[in-house]
Amino acid sequence: MTSRGFDAVADELYALSRDEFTPARTERAKEAKGRDPELAKRISQLRKPTVAAWLVNQVSRRHPDEIGQLADVGARLRTAHQKLAGDELRTLSRQRNELIRRLSGRAGGVAGEAGVPYSDVAMRQVEDTFEAAVSDPDAAAEVAAGRLSAALEPSSSEDWLAAALAASPKRKAAPAPAPKPPKRDAEAERRQAALEEARAKADEAEAARDEAQQALDEVSARADKAAARVAERRSQLDDASREERAVRKELTAARKTATAAEKTADEARRQVAEMESFGKRRKR
Repeated sequence: MTSRGFDAVADELYALSRDEFTPARTERAKEAKGRDPELAKRISQLRKPTVAAWLVNQVSRRHPDEIGQLADVGARLRTAHQKLAGDELRTLSRQRNELIRRLSGRAGGVAGEAGVPYSDVAMRQVEDTFEAAVSDPDAAAEVAAGRLSAALEPSSSEDWLAAALAASPKRKAAPAPAPKPPKRDAEAERRQAALEEARAKADEAEAARDEAQQALDEVSARADKAAARVAERRSQLDDASREERAVRKELTAARKTATAAEKTADEARRQVAEMESFGKRRKR
């Protein structure tokens, strides 16, 4: 991997399918570890997105203009609320509801393409996340970034919208109220949330396992190299020891030869001295 920053890596990972996320995160952390340990740590801490968060991320990447409309409608709703402009609030509320339903349909299409179940709980979490983007500019920025790891909760926007609509003067007969959304199955949502959390923890545990295995592999490789160096040094030491023994034998033999030669030389000098002494006596 070429030298890239955290944002580029995060964008790449959250664009992948959920099944690809964890192995790709492990690989990117491994690639970054040698040159930037802090970056590798941040990459390892990226959480695998829940189903709802993944669907929102994919819709954000495929339909950025419609995602941008969430923030725009939210800003206009807040302005209308400040002015207590009831008619405008009602119009914008309908636009908001239509936009969220359309984006929820987009998420359902993504789920169908990917073979991911789009359960009632997942749909509710997706719609809550889009609602949060309408009610909170910071949430809108998170949704637009396409890097959510979990669904977002909307703020209490419905409360202030309802209050504004009630306080506005009624110029016309109010339209028939929209049908109430079906009641949430709190227990089912709790179980789904617990399941998503358990999956996220399992993903984190798998990532930690992969990182530990990677560290083990690296240490094992270093240990093998060290053992190879020790074996090489031992072989060299054995060769040197054999060479030393051979040289010492040669040294002993050379000393014996030198001693014998010295004795021979001494004997030859003694004989020369005797012969010289004998010659001098005969001359006399």
